[in-house]
Amino acid sequence: MNIYVTRHGETEWNTYWKLQGRSNTVLNEKGREQACLTHNGFVEAGISFDRIYSSPLKRAVETAVLMTEKSESEIIKDDRLIEFSFGKAEGKTPDERKEDPELKDFHLFFDEPEKYVALEGAEPFESVLKRTAAFWEDEIKPLEKTEIQNILVVTHGGTMQSLLLHIDGRSLKDYWKTKMSNCTINKIVLENGCFRLEYTGKVFYSEDKSKKSADGFFSK
Repeated sequence: MNIYVTRHGETEWNTYWKLQGRSNTVLNEKGREQACLTHNGFVEAGISFDRIYSSPLKRAVETAVLMTEKSESEIIKDDRLIEFSFGKAEGKTPDERKEDPELKDFHLFFDEPEKYVALEGAEPFESVLKRTAAFWEDEIKPLEKTEIQNILVVTHGGTMQSLLLHIDGRSLKDYWKTKMSNCTINKIVLENGCFRLEYTGKVFYSEDKSKKSADGFFSK
């Protein structure tokens, strides 16, 4: 069984490097184009999906709909795929976080995740790792015994790393070792009860390097 895990398309907040977290932002024009081009890439590769999972947030659900041309009612919205909650840091740019004394240590979330301590209202790594592991083990693994062949999972930049960590076994220290653009595709294969990462970092669109990147989810 094949599971394709992706990050949602670009939003306006991405272009300003704002932490979106649980804020229910929507795709911008570029984000919708990224999702549509990814759909075309799947079609050209002969890949169709028997089941589609998404974070319940609008930007992820819209991406799932555009990538598959399915109706929203056909998308399974799973809370285990939702993004981190960032508490007071949510909606702030890197500069705004640096200027706020309460957020002086937030950079550890990206720079040294093993030292990050979630403030009130924010979700710690331990919680995200637990819920994404449950998604793999309790939701996806039992499907190997069914006729389902291809699954699409649409999530967020932070949560996607947690999903991949469960597969590749990296340490928390290396949580951000690979930066993922919007609509990046990662393929996981489930065979005989074991998951393995077949490839990572594939995109079906060309990035215009002259324009502002939406990869500003990261602190640097």
